[in-house]
Amino acid sequence: MPPKKPKNNKKPDTGTRFSRCFRLFILTLLVFSVIASVGSFLMRQQVIRRLKTLAITSSSLVLSRPFAITRDINFERVRITDRLDRLGYRRVNSKPERPGQYFAASGEALIFLREAQLGPGARQDEMLVRAVLDSQGMIKDLQTVPGKHALPSVWLEPEILSLLGTSSTRAQIAKVLPDFSPLLVKAVLATEDERFYLHFGVDPVAIVRAALLNITAGRIVQGGSTITQQLAKNLFLSSERSLLRKVREALAAVFIETAFTKEQILTLYLNQVFLGQEGKVAIHGFGEASRTFFDKDVADLSLAEAATLAGMVKAPTKYSPRRYPDRAAERRLVVLERMREAGVITEREAQNAAAEKLHVKTGQRNRRTAPYFVDYVRQQVNTLLENSDSAEGPLHVLTGIDPEAQKCANTAVRLGLRKLEAANPRLGRGKSALQAALIAVYPATGEIAAWVGGRDYGKNQFDRVSMAKRQPGSAFKPFVYLTALAGELNNYRVARTTNTLLDEPLTINIPGSGSWSPQNYDEEFRGEVTLRQALAQSLNVPTVRLAMKVGINHVARTAALFGFGEALPAVPSLALGAGEVTPMELARAYAAIANGGLLMDLRPVTSILQPGARDALYQAPLSEQRVVSEQAAFVLTDLLTTVIERGTGQSVRRLGFSGPAAGKTGTTNDTKDAWFAGFTPRLLAVIWVGFDDNRQTKLTGSQGAVPIWTEFMKCAAVMEPELKFVPPTGIVYRKIDQTSGLLDQGYCPNESVVSEIFIEGTEPITPCDRHGPGASFIDRILPPSEPDEPHPAAQRDTHRRARRPAPGPTKSFWETFFDW
Repeated sequence: MPPKKPKNNKKPDTGTRFSRCFRLFILTLLVFSVIASVGSFLMRQQVIRRLKTLAITSSSLVLSRPFAITRDINFERVRITDRLDRLGYRRVNSKPERPGQYFAASGEALIFLREAQLGPGARQDEMLVRAVLDSQGMIKDLQTVPGKHALPSVWLEPEILSLLGTSSTRAQIAKVLPDFSPLLVKAVLATEDERFYLHFGVDPVAIVRAALLNITAGRIVQGGSTITQQLAKNLFLSSERSLLRKVREALAAVFIETAFTKEQILTLYLNQVFLGQEGKVAIHGFGEASRTFFDKDVADLSLAEAATLAGMVKAPTKYSPRRYPDRAAERRLVVLERMREAGVITEREAQNAAAEKLHVKTGQRNRRTAPYFVDYVRQQVNTLLENSDSAEGPLHVLTGIDPEAQKCANTAVRLGLRKLEAANPRLGRGKSALQAALIAVYPATGEIAAWVGGRDYGKNQFDRVSMAKRQPGSAFKPFVYLTALAGELNNYRVARTTNTLLDEPLTINIPGSGSWSPQNYDEEFRGEVTLRQALAQSLNVPTVRLAMKVGINHVARTAALFGFGEALPAVPSLALGAGEVTPMELARAYAAIANGGLLMDLRPVTSILQPGARDALYQAPLSEQRVVSEQAAFVLTDLLTTVIERGTGQSVRRLGFSGPAAGKTGTTNDTKDAWFAGFTPRLLAVIWVGFDDNRQTKLTGSQGAVPIWTEFMKCAAVMEPELKFVPPTGIVYRKIDQTSGLLDQGYCPNESVVSEIFIEGTEPITPCDRHGPGASFIDRILPPSEPDEPHPAAQRDTHRRARRPAPGPTKSFWETFFDW
């Protein structure tokens, strides 16, 4: 056995142990330094990237259409000053010196327009413009200042209708530093970080001072965080109270200071700081808070208002001037005192500001200009951008809503329902309230001008414009008459406005359903009536006869062509509005009539883009389809003007609307629904009135819907260009003897002669021989009924028209006259 090696029991000396520990310490320090450096680098990059992203970011918004200021519009009538005030422009008493100001006086208006994004690829530079006004307030000239270069038009930027979001919605108006009131900047610095321009992100002096004050008081009375630290905390870190969070906050603040200038940091802070909650909307930044609490641009704040907002930073809810005005006033005194101690205001200025009475506006941010419409738009945006990979960050959703027209619509519905209930107290009784819906459309573009989905959005969010399926009643009748007037819609012939229909008792046998005998609303019969009379008086029996004559299947086909879908029943009662439609569907169909036979998809959303981007994420196509000839659409329009002049819609005139208009009332047989669909040469509106639970209103369309339509148009239509219904080519007018339906040769009595409209080739060519030297005594005293058949030449032309397909898409006759 080999000898055992002796054990080495010699212990390492102290120097060796120290050397090993030192090397281990150095190695650990190096590893920690590397990890810390990498972590710091990554954190710094994250901080910089996050801040650069938020530097110019605002909220996602639903916006109105931009407003065009052009020659020959009335400055007062289109309410330009109201629009400027809502956009935050400040009225001044002399020539505007900076964007966002305007001056208005007799004979001229000066507007310093801001740079604005008007739509995809469309921007307007900031500029000072002069509008020269005549004695009536009409804009006679637009010119730049200086230079006096003539301008065809200028644009006001789109207005904010609503924030686009849910419970986490963030309201924010991004500003640059010069946009903020100097008083506000001084108040914030004096209160939150008086040594802002002296420290490097962390202020040791402020930390020591705060520690001493807190120890002396025995509680936390002051913090030592700088503005840069607050910015870091608000943007990157949680609100937990721990030493680790404080270390990370300090590091982030140092990184921010190394990457941005003091001016950039201050701008970010002023734009990002949280200043309260309004319903589901979080208020961020002094630009938004100024507009929310004082309805002012942040540049126009008084000293008292600036001190109030600066005082809210410490505790936005506790010091809210709306919820707790007394606490806000106490906090304002603290801010003013610190400003006085810092030497930025005098003692007298502080006293005056402390005594100033503030005018705090009621909460508006949680209220949306068109709430039912905004809900519909949100659904549309989610659908339109469902597969888009680039839809990150804030979005600007442009719509066709005119805020002034929307105000008109809100007022018309609110006052209209009140008046109906005051005149008919029974309407105010019952479990559900009387409701109304209003949708206004620009027929030439398919844009939505105004949208009211119900009486009170706060109580009931059900949108009756897009979701309520109701029977249109007599509002459907124009499509029966159009089927007869347009040869391409039937296989019969082109009817004339002078053709007669029998208004006598009628019974129709319906296989499998027995018989049906339609009745007029007043349960009376009038004998022979012309097409014009039957539609103007909304007579049921003649309308059903006409539908049977042209073919119910053809009427159903017309309904499908005009966007009502294939679900409407091809039964005789379809002529009187059987089947169900939404106000939105009815508006689209009537818009095709108003647009000269061109059916267009309605465009609630016109485009979606990211702020500052040139290209749109989505742009609504201007798609149109010709569904009837321009001539037939215009003849029907002419018939619908008679409804307003001397038919069931004549209360439009009695209630004070005097402009060119065409339309049709609608009443269901059981008086559950009251409708009116009407249009001017530029604007169309559909009104529905009824109960959600389908109770009877006992209101006709004339009683229930026409007053609301009239109130809306009296307010909104005056803002539109003054146009007339202009006939397209292929339309002729002839003087006709009403008693014979034949051409007047100058012998017919004046009281029986009317100017009647015809599609060229269908007009009567036979002279009236019932009056004048050649007429017999019997002819003079017993005028015959109007002939039911047109002249043979017109008959042949009609058959040729029926065989021809409808012409392809052309520009509407409204657009021809006024290319919007």
